[in-house]
Amino acid sequence: MKKIFIGLLTFCLMNLAIFAGDVAVFQEIGFSKDGKTYIFAEYGKQDKKFFPYGEIYTVDVAKNDFIPGKVFKVQDKSFTKASKTLFEELYAKHYTEIKKYECYESQPEDILYVMEEESKGDTEEIVFKSFEESEYTYRVKLVPTFYTGKSSFVINVNVYDKEENLVLSYQAGTPSVKRPNVTKYKIVRIVQSKDKKSVVFVVEKRIEDASGVSIRYMVETKRLADRVDAVELNKTSPAQAVNDR
Repeated sequence: MKKIFIGLLTFCLMNLAIFAGDVAVFQEIGFSKDGKTYIFAEYGKQDKKFFPYGEIYTVDVAKNDFIPGKVFKVQDKSFTKASKTLFEELYAKHYTEIKKYECYESQPEDILYVMEEESKGDTEEIVFKSFEESEYTYRVKLVPTFYTGKSSFVINVNVYDKEENLVLSYQAGTPSVKRPNVTKYKIVRIVQSKDKKSVVFVVEKRIEDASGVSIRYMVETKRLADRVDAVELNKTSPAQAVNDR
């Protein structure tokens, strides 16, 4: 499957928002060889204090949760290094552990969707087609819920054939996970593993608290039982939520 508009071969999720604050850079390390694990990182500067940091997260796709002991973080409160340098050093430090997963970065054929327009609405439905199986149309919608000082969301995915028959429907995310101070969510990237059974939704989240406004990234993951052309409607169960930092 390929994203309906191909042309963005490299991807950087550095938000170019006009406000000052902590704007993280998303860095994909990739899927494991078996497609059951996804590793990503982010780095940047903390708002207000502006000290650089780097973080690496290893996710069990089926559980939609971090693998215990496989989350790595570093900060530099002495301001002696750039955040990208911190990330590179953190990656080098844990290279042996990461290498075991034999990760590969997403190639164009693995990328289902990349946000191209910054003005696209946070909850606007995302529609794209499969090019390898061109009869399928994907409709993806992030649905947030806001509480006092907290928020949550789910991602609804529906797949239709060329006759507009619904052939697959599933949900990613868990609404019971309420994240403090997050005021906006937006899907900025959707990728799949080579076997097309693992799907990762990269979500940008806007955090507003006493330290200022921050842009961070998180992922929601889903492990599908079968290929789209072999599944029964609602065959897969809703994913559990990835724990937030």
